[in-house]
Amino acid sequence: MDQIVDQNFPLASFPAEKYSQAVADTLEGNFDLGKINRSEVKINGGIENDGQKTISLELAPYPLPLRYINEYKKLIHVDQQIEVFSYLIFESNKISRSKLKIVQLPDLKDLDSQIQNFYEIEKNWKAPEEDDKTIEKDAKTSTKK
Repeated sequence: MDQIVDQNFPLASFPAEKYSQAVADTLEGNFDLGKINRSEVKINGGIENDGQKTISLELAPYPLPLRYINEYKKLIHVDQQIEVFSYLIFESNKISRSKLKIVQLPDLKDLDSQIQNFYEIEKNWKAPEEDDKTIEKDAKTSTKK
């Protein structure tokens, strides 16, 4: 737990202009299956900096990005022994409402194809249309103020 809260796990991060097999190779090369860690690539600046997307490979106890410290504090007792798993995390404005897709990887053999699957989802994604009731409710709320 200390490693997650203190964020003292190794982090390997690098920028890229677009996705290629070299990105998957570098993600895997910077990843350590022996300890909690994160390897990430930021495409055009990464999602955190209004860029295109962030792809990360994490060894963590839950399918939740390691940067969500408050959530981990609620889930893990300090003395608790927990199993960790490999997760591929894809962050993009065009992947889901939460801008996040996470898949648990049994191994890293198909890392490139998993990332390609995310790109297919992103390519075919359509922004959700706002519900008419939500729009009406927002309009009523804004006129009452």
